[in-house]
Amino acid sequence: MKQSAFILLVEDNDDLRVSLQEALEGDGFHVTSAANAMRAREATELGRFDVAILDVRLPDGNGLELMRAFRDNDPDMGIIIMTGYAEIDTAVDAVRLGANDFLKKPFDLDEMLVRVNELVKTHALKKDNLSLRAQLRQQEAPGLIGHCPAIKKLQDTIQLLSNSDSTVLISGESGCGKEVLAKALHQAGTRSGKPLVSINCGAIPEELLESELFGHVKGAFTGAIKARPGRFEVANGGTIFLDEIGDMSPKLQVKLLRVLQERCFEPVGGQQSIHVDVRVIAATHRDLEEEIAAGRFREDLYYRLNVIPLHIPPLRERGEDILLLADHFMTRFNKMKSARITGISEDARRAMLHYTWPGNVRELQNLIERVATLKREGVMMLEDLPSRMISEKDRLLQSFQMDVDHATTIDLKATVDEFESHLILSALQRFDWNKNRAANFLAMNRTTLVEKIKKKGLQPTE
Repeated sequence: MKQSAFILLVEDNDDLRVSLQEALEGDGFHVTSAANAMRAREATELGRFDVAILDVRLPDGNGLELMRAFRDNDPDMGIIIMTGYAEIDTAVDAVRLGANDFLKKPFDLDEMLVRVNELVKTHALKKDNLSLRAQLRQQEAPGLIGHCPAIKKLQDTIQLLSNSDSTVLISGESGCGKEVLAKALHQAGTRSGKPLVSINCGAIPEELLESELFGHVKGAFTGAIKARPGRFEVANGGTIFLDEIGDMSPKLQVKLLRVLQERCFEPVGGQQSIHVDVRVIAATHRDLEEEIAAGRFREDLYYRLNVIPLHIPPLRERGEDILLLADHFMTRFNKMKSARITGISEDARRAMLHYTWPGNVRELQNLIERVATLKREGVMMLEDLPSRMISEKDRLLQSFQMDVDHATTIDLKATVDEFESHLILSALQRFDWNKNRAANFLAMNRTTLVEKIKKKGLQPTE
């Protein structure tokens, strides 16, 4: 829509600049005007424009120089060059260098409006195409991957909610896939053809978050040279995903509560209410009931958000899903990195299944990306894993395997005895030489453990 298009007008003649601005604003455009190149550059540093209308001759430069700078910073900006009759060759060169159109002075205001409207429509089509491509990529992306009971239940719930607009609150540790679940809910629903707009409420300072969520009007604060829509307005008709909602300040919690209740809000610095039709999906790694008890989260907002509560388990509780996800990421990064990682060795698989994965799915994804980037080809081995993932048992097995690989003969009795000594000593050190806990860990009788310690002459290190 042209009414949402922003125009930068650069013209040093005061009378002409005022006339052009009045005509453009009368046709519904938001116009920022500048009398020289310096002011024009400052304007583009503070905000984005759909179309720039540039005079060739300026007191401190020319339109062609500005055009090159604007093209470097924003290749999608539409540009119209204004020239005098004697500069017609310059205008042709400008089009050859990247301008979309030119106007020869003196020109009719109606002719200018027709040219600007055509360029704005072209600009809008480009944005629509980019949005459509992004949606197609999103539709091609897989949803929740896994076969464990908790994930299968979530997969079933996604289908049950396919015709629902109910607000959803997703809980789970950081990195466990809350945004993936939000995307799956959006794609399965009736709003899948509309935008899914995400924002991390914990990653943006409070003074900026309000403007990001609800937008601002021109002049609302220093640097607000033009109005900007917020995420709620951009998501109109679709879904907004509010990640880390538990980190939102009390002030913004009040404003969000009103949006959930009345589906309307005022931009920062504005008086007129904007009504939106948006489905809300929120997520948090915090226990919001504990946050309520501590006075950090509003109880009334919690009940507005917690209409459909969904929980994603941490990766350490998902069993064989760890290997399923590893295979999925391996396929993805083999393609992205032109790598040929063909599988995971048995001891590496065992280590991955026993690891606690504090970073959850994000940590697993990063691991597979690193292996694909650095190893490039072959089987992912135990030594390809970070040291924190390898247990003492696996480390010992790896050491003895190397001995076997490089030895000509092996003394089986001595090797087994040495391996046993290493395991017992590691268990004792792990539990600060508490023999009861070490015996439980090794699944042996305490008396047997004491006898083996004496027989092997094991002692704490100084």
